[in-house]
Amino acid sequence: MEQLYHIIDAFFAPGILIGLSVCLFFLYIPPRVALRSYRVARYVMGAAYLVYALCIYLEHNILSDAEGKALARPIILSVACFQAYLFTYTLINLISLNYLKLRNLLIELAIIIAITVTFFSIHIIYPGTGSMWAFVTFALVYIALLARYVLLFNREYKHYTSLMDNYYSDDETRRLQWVKRSFYVSLAVGVMALLYALMPTDAVGLVFISIVIVFYVVFGVRFINYALHFDFIESAITTDDDDHEESTEVDNELMRRIDELMESKKLFRKSDLSVNDIARKLNERPRAVSAAINACRGTNFKTYINEFRVEESKRLINEDKSNNRTIDAIASEAGFTNRSSFYRVFKRSQGVSPTDYRMGVTRKD
Repeated sequence: MEQLYHIIDAFFAPGILIGLSVCLFFLYIPPRVALRSYRVARYVMGAAYLVYALCIYLEHNILSDAEGKALARPIILSVACFQAYLFTYTLINLISLNYLKLRNLLIELAIIIAITVTFFSIHIIYPGTGSMWAFVTFALVYIALLARYVLLFNREYKHYTSLMDNYYSDDETRRLQWVKRSFYVSLAVGVMALLYALMPTDAVGLVFISIVIVFYVVFGVRFINYALHFDFIESAITTDDDDHEESTEVDNELMRRIDELMESKKLFRKSDLSVNDIARKLNERPRAVSAAINACRGTNFKTYINEFRVEESKRLINEDKSNNRTIDAIASEAGFTNRSSFYRVFKRSQGVSPTDYRMGVTRKD
């Protein structure tokens, strides 16, 4: 196991990271204003991959003696701090284009550097007991940092899903759930880094470096392909939130037109219906349509559309006395993208599943 760990640590891991960093630096990104922050983030992540490859190289070739091993713990935590910082803000950048401010990023980076330098200095100047207490304090600071990033990411992801629910009617296809999964996997890797710092053995190192490389590869590929999926979410996350004038009378009139359009044209049957589809037909701004639904119905666009779909599915079930249509066919005709989404929305609305409703089972309160 020791030999396998050293092979992965010395050759395989740095090679993979350097290859991915090259892809991040040189792959083409469409020259669009909305992708400007993503372009910067790719360069930052490319640099991060190179730095991590260098850290692995240094650990294997320079810090392998007794004195070097004494520095293993603070080095592992230092790298983990910077990785947590980079991954958190990079992932937030994908779902909140205007969130990142250079000044704030530089201030937080300076704080992390100052903390790291302080604990390294204590470790070197006061070996033994002083070094141990410095490491314990560093570990607690690192845990607090991870907790802060969890709260920060969850807040921004909640805002992102709110924007998506106010723009698109479907459940899954445009949610970029891989961003959320990537954050929590990176969080798990961060926790493992702390465990590795507590037990810096070859066996633990082999497990840790293997998981890290798999994560970096999967994340790198997803991150590189983000531009390909950006078209699907751009309209929702770049909508101007400040261009809607508050007016109850205007909202009520627009809401009446929206209801009339939905009932006459049955637009809800379009599984990928968006606010923009309705706005074009009414010659209104998407933000105005979304705001009218929020103000007059007290709900988001997705929920509003799903209410029509549930009523349509009930009508289809009720008129299909011979059960000639399958549940999946009814879901599709009513505008739902898939069976699981149909069951979840229908049961939340009616208190029973579509199958039970067809069998005459009433709501269970």
